[in-house]
Amino acid sequence: MSSESMALAIIFVFVIGITIVGMVPGMNKKMSLEEWAVGGRNFGRWLNWFILAGEIYTAFAFLGASGWAYARGGPTFYILGYGALAYLVGYYVLPAFAPLGRKYGLMTQPDLVEHIYKSRTLGILTAVIGVAFLLPYLQLQLTGLGLIIETCSYGQISRVQAMLMAFSMVAVFVYTSGLKGVATTAVIKDVVMIVAVVFFGLYLPIHYFGSVGGMFEAVEAAKPGFLALPGGTKALDVGWVMSTLVLTSLGFYMWPHFAANSFSAKSADVLRHNAVYLPLYQICLVFPMLIGFTALLVLVPALKTPDMAFMAIVQQTFPGWALGLVGGAGALACMIPAADLLLSTSMLFSRNVYGKTIGKNTSSESMGKIARVMVLVLTTIALLLAIYLPNMLVNLLLTGYSGVTQFFPMLVLGVFWKKATKLGAFCGVLIGEILVFGLILGKMDPVPFLGQHLNAGFVALVINMVVFVAISAMTYKPESNKG
Repeated sequence: MSSESMALAIIFVFVIGITIVGMVPGMNKKMSLEEWAVGGRNFGRWLNWFILAGEIYTAFAFLGASGWAYARGGPTFYILGYGALAYLVGYYVLPAFAPLGRKYGLMTQPDLVEHIYKSRTLGILTAVIGVAFLLPYLQLQLTGLGLIIETCSYGQISRVQAMLMAFSMVAVFVYTSGLKGVATTAVIKDVVMIVAVVFFGLYLPIHYFGSVGGMFEAVEAAKPGFLALPGGTKALDVGWVMSTLVLTSLGFYMWPHFAANSFSAKSADVLRHNAVYLPLYQICLVFPMLIGFTALLVLVPALKTPDMAFMAIVQQTFPGWALGLVGGAGALACMIPAADLLLSTSMLFSRNVYGKTIGKNTSSESMGKIARVMVLVLTTIALLLAIYLPNMLVNLLLTGYSGVTQFFPMLVLGVFWKKATKLGAFCGVLIGEILVFGLILGKMDPVPFLGQHLNAGFVALVINMVVFVAISAMTYKPESNKG
């Protein structure tokens, strides 16, 4: 069997196998909307662990971390810090969210916002913003998937064919099994991913430089200062790294799909337990970086697309079967997070936009059918955008993390600070989002500050927080209960 055929066969085994596994929880069982959207709120430590951890190993971790190491050098190390800090935030925040979900039947992030502030309008606004940021994030997984399979099949499968095939299968198991299908497949995906990145992350530096230390010495000799700040960039200095760590650690759990993931836990203790041990996953993110640094010196000529560093060096070093394994692991790294994003986006639109406006009298059973149909509709939309307008959502994607982090004051202070008010939440989140778009799309990211540079999203978050606290303090009335 040729290398191309071997690689393709292995990729197909991964993609088809994961689809079958994802369909199993929903087969021969009629799921209620609660079971489909939040797993019946009975996930124990292991299932909840994998549904939360599944968002770490995405297309960004698989391709982006190695690509950043290849192109940017030292600033890449911020990736190791933000997740560990985010779990500290999650230890306190998620166990506060989950009991509210169970007590009041909440299933989405906008449900939580509407409950806190007794404002349907604020819930709808949160849903619309959430959809706006989730859709390009979904497209990112599509694009990454297309790149991976196209490369690993030696061009036999085009990017468009790869996206159509894999995301049709994602839609099938999300439609069938909902969050339980996502969690079940996340278990397999994480095991495969960890094995792949650890093996190649250790083997490649040792193969080419004798040791990991030898690789770092070679990089420093060839590109002095590349492993320090600002590395291969001009502005990603200490100020940028510190502000980005704050922004991303606070924003990590502000992505809308994490609300449903936390509501799936059977108790708050499950979330606290997992927050303690999830930082172990951050260790595994070192290995894609080692691959990127190795590729920097090994691959000649230089890559036009740094994110392909992982795939390119494996293709150059190993036979087809190894590339097939990497391609299969990479495909799962795109498919499973995409499934979670697809599920969350369908719920935001059906439950919190349609269900709070023209469909406000829709029954729970009918809403479940609408949410499932929206999975198919959103899959089609994402595919069409990725195929025909691949650059249309780039600007939204650039603002994604910074954008969702603007939910932090509204959500977290809304739960923990009794003086948080509806007007404070409206003003804070709107000003935060306007600043994010203005700074990033105006090419003012990072923002110069006292000889350093700050992440634009961090600047927006600080102003958002000040506005939120000030207006809430001025408008708080003890008898108004968030009004």
